[in-house]
This record gives sequence, C-alpha cells and structure tokens, in this order.
Amino acid sequence: MFVAQLSADANTNLQILVNLSEGKEGGSLELGRLVDPLSFTGLESIRTTERLNQARTVFGAPAVRLEDLATVINLGRFGNDFRFPKQPNAIFIPLIGISDVVESVEDLNIKPQNYAQVAIDPMRSNARFVAQFLNSEFGKEIRELKKSGTVIPKLNKQTLKDLRVFIPDLQTQKMMLEIEASIAAEQNTLLGLQNELGGFHRELWANPQSAPTVSQRLAALSGHLSGSLKQHASESLDQWFETLPFPIASILRVWQATPSQDFKTKHEHLLHFFEGTAEFVSVILLSAFSSNEALFAPHKQKITESMQKQNLSFQRATFGTWKFVVEYLGKQTRELLSGDKDARAICADIFSDPSLALPEALARKELAVTLSTTNKMRNDWSGHGGVVGQEEAQLRNEQLIGEVQKLRDAIADTWATAQLIHALHCRPRRGLFENEVAVLMGSNSEFLKETRSMATWLDVERLYLCNKDSGRALKLLPLVQVGPSPQSAKNACYFFNRLERDGAARFVSYHFIDKPELTGQFNDAMEAIKLLTET
Repeated sequence: MFVAQLSADANTNLQILVNLSEGKEGGSLELGRLVDPLSFTGLESIRTTERLNQARTVFGAPAVRLEDLATVINLGRFGNDFRFPKQPNAIFIPLIGISDVVESVEDLNIKPQNYAQVAIDPMRSNARFVAQFLNSEFGKEIRELKKSGTVIPKLNKQTLKDLRVFIPDLQTQKMMLEIEASIAAEQNTLLGLQNELGGFHRELWANPQSAPTVSQRLAALSGHLSGSLKQHASESLDQWFETLPFPIASILRVWQATPSQDFKTKHEHLLHFFEGTAEFVSVILLSAFSSNEALFAPHKQKITESMQKQNLSFQRATFGTWKFVVEYLGKQTRELLSGDKDARAICADIFSDPSLALPEALARKELAVTLSTTNKMRNDWSGHGGVVGQEEAQLRNEQLIGEVQKLRDAIADTWATAQLIHALHCRPRRGLFENEVAVLMGSNSEFLKETRSMATWLDVERLYLCNKDSGRALKLLPLVQVGPSPQSAKNACYFFNRLERDGAARFVSYHFIDKPELTGQFNDAMEAIKLLTET
C-alpha cells in the first residue's frame, strides 16, 4: 500500500501523485512509503521507526525492547491496601499521562494503579539510566506512541513490554550518570546562591536598618564570585545569543555593542528585544494555527472578541497584542499536546515538526510569564514622565537581563534544531525538492547557505521554520521580513507595526538604525492581517 501525507503545497502533492503512479517511495516519509497494509497503523508509527533508526547511530547501540531489559513487570492495582513489592534496580512507569518515570514509590505523582513497576536487569543497565531515557523528549514520544484507547490513552502490559529503549554499554551509562550527578550538584550550588541573594533582598526591605549589614554580606559573596566566573557567565549568554533566529539575535547584538555605561540605551534595546520576541513567537503560533482553516476558525473569533475588550488589534499592533496572542495560542497548543494521538498529530502537522519540540517550547507557561512581566515593565516605565537617571537605568538594565536569563531557561535548546530559513532557489531531484536556503540564525547578517532536501518547494519570498532533521517547513506569515534594506546591501529585519489610514503597512526595525522604518504597500502583509481579522 502507498501512503503519504498530503499538504497545502501544490508542488508537494504533485510529487506525491508522481510517486504513486510510478509505484515508488519518495525521498522523505511525507512524499510516500510502500507499506504492508496489514501492519500499517499510521504515519506516526513509520516516522518513529525512522527516528529510531537515526537514534541507533547517535547512541551507537540498537533499540532494546523493555521486556528484554526487565526481570519483573508488575502492574499497579486498585485499592488503598495495594503495595508494590520491593524490587532492586526498579523504576515506575506511568501508564497514563506523560509525567516522569520515577525510581521510588515515594516519588509517585498519581495513584499507584496507574503505574507499572519494572525491575531492570543490572547486567544490562542501571535503572536510573532507563528512567532518564524514558523522561527525555524522545523517550516521552516513544511512550506516547505505544498508548492505546480512545477516552484515556493508556499503556498496557504488552505495549509496555514493547517500548524501545536505547542502551549503550555499561561504561558509557556510568559516565553519563556521573556527569548528570555533577550537573545536579552544580545546580544545587547555584540554587543555594540564589536563595542567599533572595534572603538579602527580603531582609533589606523588611528592615531598612539592616542595609549596612546586608551590604557587607553581599560584598563578601560578590568577592567569592571571582571575575573569571562572572566573565564566563557573560560569555555563555553571548554564545546563546548566536543560537537565536536572526530577527531577535540582531537586537541583542545591538544591545551588546552599546557602550557598557550607556544603561539608558541598553535597557531600551532589551525592551525592544522582548517586544520583538513576543511578535516573532506570535507569528510562529499564528502561522501554525492559520495553516489549518478548520482548526483556526473558532480561535480567530475568540481572539478578535478578546482583543476588542482589551482595546487591542492587529491593525495597530502593540507589545500587548503579541503578548495576548502568545498567552492564548500557547494555551491552545498545550491542550493539543496534552490530548490524544490525533491531537498531537495535528500539532505536529501544523508546526511541521514531528518531534513536537518547537510547539512544546513555545507553549511553555514560563515564556508567556516572562513576556507578560516585561510588557508590564515597559508600560510602567513609559508612564514615568521624568528623565531616567543613570542609577535607575542601570537597575532597569539588570532587571531585564534577569528576564533574558528566564527566557533562556524557558526556551532551552529549541533553536538548536529549529531554524529560520529563506529559500534562494529550488530544483526537483530524485523524488525530493532540493532547496538552496539561507540559514537566518545568529546576529551575523552574512547568512550561511545550505542545500536542504525536503518534501516542499519553498517560496523564495517567504520565511520558513524548519527542523533540521525533518523534510518539512512551516511557512511564516509575512509579518516579519528579512532582506537587503533600502539604500543598503546589508540584511536587515523589520517587524510589522501597523496599518496606516491610507492602507499602507508600517514595519519597524529594532537593530538597523540607518533605516528604522519602512512604509508602503506590502500586499502580502495586508492580506495576512485580513486573514487574521476577517470572520
């Protein structure tokens, strides 16, 4: 049987029809596979099998069925008197939901009847290693795929046995667990320092008379934090900047290049960074949901009604507009991710990300909280009519740096795999589309060029988000634009700002000071605003 995934792209669908008529497989799963109809359970199972084959190379070991690793598998039972028997080297796997696999009965997060106790053969693996693997993003995906049931998807004993786990040799496992323990120890040290600093803050504001004492203790702590450590933290943050997509990395580059004592300008650049980030994330979320008309229609109505009540609009977009979109569509994304297999498949499809890493990152509540906090900071500070002094500007800059660190923690390594790309040209080749693309990552406006074999023929006038390990790409709404700016050959990024009364669209740049605004008949952008507002 020939199976493929139809798309909204006509070129992709034509290639699927060619592959079907010729009875051949495509260069990627989306373009077609020949399968046994009796064993076919869906594209997701094929996609996971292909990912397992890729993971085998990364781990340097084949996937092992959990049954082959286990010496005993005990399912939980109903009743207050039930107790799991004591087993050495055991883990407890939740049969429903996606909570963590744990190593102790005391750590169970749901009722015992919803767990399975699995004792691991110590000659094959350490139970902690198996738990860590099953708690990884890939491990959660494997667990989710094996669940069955329409009301509450659930693992049973047979599907539990068939879970695939990648187990390197014992020496490699031991080394990885030792490194994991070292990471945890350093995290505890940092947490202790954070708690100590929090104590200073509380003591200072609870008793102003303690200011001299708090100052002395703070100076002593600061002395322990050597200059090289502080420099390392700064360099680490700088390196993280370069992993971000160009539209937001370029703003941080301008902040970085501003003289160190010009705190007024520096904190204003950071406010622009958060506003730009809010819009960039909103564009991704809106692009994903609007790619499925049936899914987006009811949400578009709710978004319009809610924004009208808050005096917000896409026609005159503000930081508050984009913050609201991130909050609302972030919540809808979380609901898809926590739903059944079909809901998760829809989520993977609209974001063009089979791994679900991108939607999971953009839907995190911590991201929305950071954008809400910085939006409030901006509103509070813009309402302050007086001249901002040096000390106040420095405090604002430090507060915003703290929010940058929170943002970094919230999105983690999302942009290590998801990349912003711009197509240069394309040619069909061996059942795939070879797209020559510019990779728009980091703050350098001289973009690297790569060839990507994909299931989609990319439009050279649009930006896309693409998972490096996927042959698919999410076409972004043209509300963020990157390209050579007028009067300059230098690449610049512009964010949609508003529609003018004469119908022209206004875009602003937060990093390109030579031409900070563009106004004109950007037809694609105006069509995008109509798409988001007309019901």
